[in-house]
Amino acid sequence: MEIFQIVFIIFSLFAISRVFLQIKNKNLKGVEAIFWTVLWVFIILVLIFPNYLSIIAKTLGIERGTDAIVYSGLVVICYLIFRVYIHLVDTNKRITKIIRTIAIKKAK
Repeated sequence: MEIFQIVFIIFSLFAISRVFLQIKNKNLKGVEAIFWTVLWVFIILVLIFPNYLSIIAKTLGIERGTDAIVYSGLVVICYLIFRVYIHLVDTNKRITKIIRTIAIKKAK
């Protein structure tokens, strides 16, 4: 096993511990917790068994396993950015509503 694999596995285990801490603090909901746990476990498995990733990639019509990781990562990042954007828009709407309510009460 290469040194980078060991380092990334340790980091992934740390990330999983952070997921469980966020679950304990009730900052993550069930589906989110499952998503992040599965993602980090998948990363650990890919680091331990890199050859299987190439087999899966070729089955999907992708030449190399590394390319499959990059493509998948881009899709996941775009989806997460979309989720953050939607949350930000919703938060802005809520803040605007609260500020309007406070302004109306102060005006009276």
